Amino acid sequence: MNRRTVISSLVTGAGAAVTVGVASAAGTEIDILVAHWKKSKDLTLKVAEAMPAENYDYKPFPEAKTFGGELVHLGQAEGFYLGNLGKGSAPKAPAAAEMTRPNVIKYLGENFDWAIGVVSQLTDADLTKSFTVRGNSVTGLDVLYSAMIHTAHTRGYVEMFLRNKGITPPQYSV
Repeated sequence: MNRRTVISSLVTGAGAAVTVGVASAAGTEIDILVAHWKKSKDLTLKVAEAMPAENYDYKPFPEAKTFGGELVHLGQAEGFYLGNLGKGSAPKAPAAAEMTRPNVIKYLGENFDWAIGVVSQLTDADLTKSFTVRGNSVTGLDVLYSAMIHTAHTRGYVEMFLRNKGITPPQYSV
């Protein structure tokens, strides 16, 4: 066998291996996204549980929402974004007068369970399908990224509320 034949065979074999690897990974995106939402739920609940009940109405400056209010906002945004995917309606958020530590933690748990259920229902086709959100045409993956980014941003923001109270926020587990 000459060198060109060997090199050609190696390149063809490597290309086939990559193709098989990509094809076998294609069905795992949803599983990866579901795992992300489970980790996000875990960290968000740890953040919510880190604040003592008497500080759920704490806000670092007058224009801010309360700690509990920000966490409810986080859940409502998850409901908004994922609700655009047409896989069901998010749980109802507690009213302002009901934003106690137990109610907020319960709501977040139920909301994340709903969100995980929505994400687990998605298909690979849903990730590239076009959805209209606030008058803009976006893909399902865009919707998911918007929800993830908003959740991470808001959770990071409320972690500063914890730090203002001398509480070290829980660590994210990769």
